[in-house]
Amino acid sequence: MDIITQGLLGSTAAQAGYSTKIGRKAAFYGFVIGLLPDFDILAGMFGPWASLKYHRGLTHSFVALTLLSIPTGMLCKRLARSDVEQKHWIGLAFLSMITHPIIDWFTAYGTSLWWPFNDRRYAIDALSIIDPVFSFPLLVATLAGLFAFSTPMRLKKLAIAALLICALYAGYGYHNSQSMVAMGIELFRAEGFEPIETRANPTFMNISVFRVVGCDAAGNIMATYLKTASKQPLTPIFLHKSDTDEFALKAMQHEHAKLFKWFAMGMLQVQSIVAPDGKHKVLLNDMRYGLMTAPDKPLFSAEVEFDLAGNVTGVTRRHARASASLNEEFKKTMAHVFSGEFQTIDADLGAK
Repeated sequence: MDIITQGLLGSTAAQAGYSTKIGRKAAFYGFVIGLLPDFDILAGMFGPWASLKYHRGLTHSFVALTLLSIPTGMLCKRLARSDVEQKHWIGLAFLSMITHPIIDWFTAYGTSLWWPFNDRRYAIDALSIIDPVFSFPLLVATLAGLFAFSTPMRLKKLAIAALLICALYAGYGYHNSQSMVAMGIELFRAEGFEPIETRANPTFMNISVFRVVGCDAAGNIMATYLKTASKQPLTPIFLHKSDTDEFALKAMQHEHAKLFKWFAMGMLQVQSIVAPDGKHKVLLNDMRYGLMTAPDKPLFSAEVEFDLAGNVTGVTRRHARASASLNEEFKKTMAHVFSGEFQTIDADLGAK
């Protein structure tokens, strides 16, 4: 989830638990503490692969955050010069931090919730990483707490109500995602494609339009876009075959390729290409994400380069966002979200 919403969630959780004990300071310190797990973005200072490996890793672990909440609560009590019992500050720190990975878990990116017991990335594809509908109740509760618009007890009740609204919204997003998974499996099988795993990821700022992606036993990927209120796909159904030649196999032995496969959570297409100069390159496409303005293209990818002797010379991360118009993407997505006329395709377009 976006970092501002994480702060708002931390503030609201802190007020729900401790506004009657700590007062107005709960809103401020909850906001700041709610941001702390995302300090792992500093890993990007050590290169793009470090960022890929460590973001939503250790600092998003339930175990690590539970332990970290103790010194964090003690430090905040001192900074606030508070005479409130230390256990309440530790409790506030725990609530503000632990809600951070929980809401990240509701997105599609993947979060290492149970590090160090395993490095598996968990995601349930219920929310977009930016969703103003989800964030708004948290914003109201946070502003009310920061500016003390009411009594501590009323602020507590407002915070609890905001959390309940957000929980219901996230639950509805999960319901929609699972409905789109079921619809996607049916559509994919009609195309002669048998997925062993299917995911439906919400698109930008909504829980109505989803990118639905399936992977078969051979590593081939099928993808399309679906809307909860429509029985037909919003775009063609694209089949992305994965290559298994010697260059594809060699590429996947590189440590960065293995890391990218882990990051893609199984939704990886491997594409072997011969350049005009005779050199080979292998594209690793994370098919979980895409753009409605270019529905057949991945958003995240990596490129493994070879020399003429067939040796790997480097692996580079790629991001399609730089070549996309965010304004056009937003307009097209929202047109599907709000329009009653579904911009569907003819069934005979099929897979390609």
